[in-house]
Amino acid sequence: MAYYGILYRMFDVYLWKNSLVRKVGLVRVPNFAGCWRGYLLSSFDNHEKRHPLMLNILQSWTHIRVFLTTPTSMSRSCTAMIRVSDPSGASLVYQYQNQPLADAVKTMHMHLGTGELKRLGEDSLTGEYYAGRDRRTFGRICCKRDQGRLDPAAQPQARESPWSQGNFSTWRKTG
Repeated sequence: MAYYGILYRMFDVYLWKNSLVRKVGLVRVPNFAGCWRGYLLSSFDNHEKRHPLMLNILQSWTHIRVFLTTPTSMSRSCTAMIRVSDPSGASLVYQYQNQPLADAVKTMHMHLGTGELKRLGEDSLTGEYYAGRDRRTFGRICCKRDQGRLDPAAQPQARESPWSQGNFSTWRKTG
């Protein structure tokens, strides 16, 4: 049992990403893992302003978590799935919980929403989100893989608390 447990764990965390395993056809799940930077356009301001964002996706073969931060809020996925059977390409569909930061506008409060991101090549994601019920905002998300930070799981803070990744006050000044 221990042998199979170790083999399963190795496959779940590492081997599923291997190019040989993919060429043989053992795995169809695309690898979304990594740090992504980009922007979102929101109906809140009539899609007039690009709001910078940082997206961290932590993924194994069987699990995926999505963390999105902007200068005014942080979101984390409650549930997520990867759709591979769509003819237009693989997409990541997730439901999230958004928590505004202290300096967000007064009308912003914790809310739930849904997002879908489609992969455009290896290093681009684009899609839409909808913030449900009382917020009723929607928008577009566009981002590119941050080549300087390819694997958030390799960073110690990613394993401890993905919500605490990065110093957001510094990120706001440089992002």
